[in-house]
Amino acid sequence: MIRTALADEPGLGLEFERVVADGRRRRARRRLGALSATAAGIVAAVATTAVVTGGSTREPAPPAGVLSPAPTTTATASPGCVVPAMTGGFADQPRGTATPEELAESGRLTDAVRQSPLPLPPGVEATPLTLCVVAESWGGDFRLGDRTVVVYVRALGGQPAGECVFFDEGTRCSTRTLPDGSTARVTVEPGAEAVLVSADVWRADGTFVHVVETGGTGSTTRVLTDDQLVALAAAPQLRVRWQGRPVPADPSDRRAAELDPVLAGALPAGLAAEPVAAGDEPLRFRVRQGGYRAFANLSDAAGRGWLMVTVEKPGEGEVSCPAGTTCRLVDLAGGRRAALTTGTDGGLTRLALHARAADGSRLTVHTSNAAVAGDGSESGTPTRPTPPLGEADLIRIAELPDLHW
Repeated sequence: MIRTALADEPGLGLEFERVVADGRRRRARRRLGALSATAAGIVAAVATTAVVTGGSTREPAPPAGVLSPAPTTTATASPGCVVPAMTGGFADQPRGTATPEELAESGRLTDAVRQSPLPLPPGVEATPLTLCVVAESWGGDFRLGDRTVVVYVRALGGQPAGECVFFDEGTRCSTRTLPDGSTARVTVEPGAEAVLVSADVWRADGTFVHVVETGGTGSTTRVLTDDQLVALAAAPQLRVRWQGRPVPADPSDRRAAELDPVLAGALPAGLAAEPVAAGDEPLRFRVRQGGYRAFANLSDAAGRGWLMVTVEKPGEGEVSCPAGTTCRLVDLAGGRRAALTTGTDGGLTRLALHARAADGSRLTVHTSNAAVAGDGSESGTPTRPTPPLGEADLIRIAELPDLHW
């Protein structure tokens, strides 16, 4: 949603990133609110599944209660359910629709969990978990007192095991190899308002599982330990029986460091790259919003402007001009095409080039004639007559052979 909203206003992208950086710990509270809506939305989605798929309406969900330690049986298989479109909290954006095959897998996964509950510490009570269709993936959540646990599963899709990302100085991250050859990663983001902890397991059985425990304001006491989160994500009943699409590697701090030298020498002579905030390195790539992002203020005798370069995961689709924008398609090397958008507002000029690398990575190069302040906000007035980079400069950056996922 944010990418779509900001696609034609590149100057605001950095401001949002600063807000994200300053408010990561408040994210736990926002996620809890979104997840509470998810729980209600999933119940509504059950009723609409028949309209979407042409199937029968699902029976009412059992009342919230305790996950029994003993297996339970059902007379008929669960018909499956769908996460409503635009619901937050999952790695994929929910489509709000599902194929009959996806619904069948939803029902099978839900039955598997209810017939053989997930491993929880003795004495810990949890509400039932229903795994609904997200987008060739399945997810749901359950409550542990004032804490919420989100479970997301999909086919591994050939994705290599992930590495650590340290979002800020308080982040704790570690990886381990499990006895069956699976790889687990645990990330803890402590905060005064709430503690967010996640376990990701790239399983040997061809399944990827992401488990998150979080809470609202003041919820800083975890229920599940690192080992218990990993055990939950490795539970055999979460195995997906699905031939998944290929999935690229997760972003990592290591790959971000490899991208840092790619932009060296890409700037025109006479332009100097300056850090946006004190202590930052200009044009240094960092993991942002699931991709890689580098930015800097650029200065010369004409004044100061701004540059941001983003690299996002490879995906499907062709480059095209967004409706309602001043945009035209331009040719790149290798037969590729890019969309160049231009926006003007009271003397401010913003250029954005949207392209794809040879491997399908989505590339965006933004520039404007307004420098960005240390708090991430764009100046309200131009700080130079024109952007520091022109169309040819943006194309040259997008054509860099090593600029890709």
